[in-house]
Amino acid sequence: MQKVLGDFIHALRHAGLPISSAETLDALKAAQLVGIDNAPLLKHSLGMTLTKRLEHRLTYEQTFDQYFTSHNQFKEGYQEAPLQNATEGLEKHAQTEVDSLKQAPLNKPETNLNSPLAQQLMNNDMSAIQVMMTSAATASGAQDISFITQVPMVTYRVMQALGDTELQQELVALANSDESSATVQLLRQRRSQLQQQVRDYVEQQYLIFNQNEPNKLRESNLQKVNLTSIDHRNYKLMGELVRKAAKRLASMHSRRRRITKRGLLDVRRTIAANAAYDGFLFHTKWKSTRVDRPKVMVVCDVSGSVSEVARFLLLFLYCLQDVLPKVRSFVFSSDMAEVTQLFEQRDMDQALAEVMQKWANLPSDYGKALTDFEQIALADIDNRTTVIMLGDARNNNEDGNISVWEEVYRRSQRVIWLNPEGEFSWDSADSIMSKYAPFCSHVETCNSLQDLNRILGSVLKRAN
Repeated sequence: MQKVLGDFIHALRHAGLPISSAETLDALKAAQLVGIDNAPLLKHSLGMTLTKRLEHRLTYEQTFDQYFTSHNQFKEGYQEAPLQNATEGLEKHAQTEVDSLKQAPLNKPETNLNSPLAQQLMNNDMSAIQVMMTSAATASGAQDISFITQVPMVTYRVMQALGDTELQQELVALANSDESSATVQLLRQRRSQLQQQVRDYVEQQYLIFNQNEPNKLRESNLQKVNLTSIDHRNYKLMGELVRKAAKRLASMHSRRRRITKRGLLDVRRTIAANAAYDGFLFHTKWKSTRVDRPKVMVVCDVSGSVSEVARFLLLFLYCLQDVLPKVRSFVFSSDMAEVTQLFEQRDMDQALAEVMQKWANLPSDYGKALTDFEQIALADIDNRTTVIMLGDARNNNEDGNISVWEEVYRRSQRVIWLNPEGEFSWDSADSIMSKYAPFCSHVETCNSLQDLNRILGSVLKRAN
């Protein structure tokens, strides 16, 4: 049962449902409690443990029906078995249209057969064939098919794994004997039915495990596309991708790690722990290493020159603050404002709309913005603070107030500047990127979600 439910959860993840390891264990416990002889009850129980949102429910129900129908879990033939044997029937992965292969002729030809597959077909040993077919399909990559055109190739591999080559050779040998003509005809008929059954099973696996592949390809492409090139039709999907990226980053660098029984010996604690043993070191103590949650200040330029990118940068900033503690958020065109409480009190759409309405699409003035930042937050920056600037450093030929940014650099642990423009555009026209760059720990181009994942994932990882 664990194998079948594990594959089912794997199929749900392929369909786009986020399912954790803890939820997988809850689903296994639920299946053990309710049993598998009642399909509606099992469907409802697993749905309570594996779905979190209403929009996930429809996908779950479709995948459940498709998956367990493909394995024919709840056909009458399986309901006749006692409940304690239900798990065995579940693991056999029975396929539809099996009954057509169970019809044997009234006068069974008696011929000595050497091929194991031929013997199983002649004896209608469908249970063994079903188990072999399921194992062979998994080994042949039926769950990993990316295109429907791969189905014939995988079907061929499964048939070969079942022993089709030996069966074909035996059919050729028997074809020369008139006494074996009935046997040859029967075996060819059943081989044809088996091949169709294998193909149907492989197609079903493709539909179950790869129905979400086009969406995955689309998501992968969106992560690589420049933020300035994304149109309004993809805003909703991009928002989901940004949420996932922010959550991954927060999980990655807020996790606490401890070194146990390795690393550096803690002499003081070791001596104290063995004081009662006359100096004999029965118990060793090791130094622990933690990854602390850093203080993060994120400053986002929302002026007209980055208007096409600002929405996604703000979205990322909103999601990062939502999942990572100790984040303070600031936005500016010329005047700078802290929006930490705004992001905490409003939902995403309302918060972003208010920011874009009050502060966005105005001429940028980094000098004025940094003056405001000095008054609002400079005193709170210490050697545990990471400051991230999201902006293009285009200042409309105004004074950039470089001294304030230099002070930010001296006080903080690190300063990261992510510029949505390519490096070839830095210092062109009114850009003053080269004036800020000496006072940054990292300066990189960041114009796609993939860049955000890569840069922040590598830089925000802090070890003492």
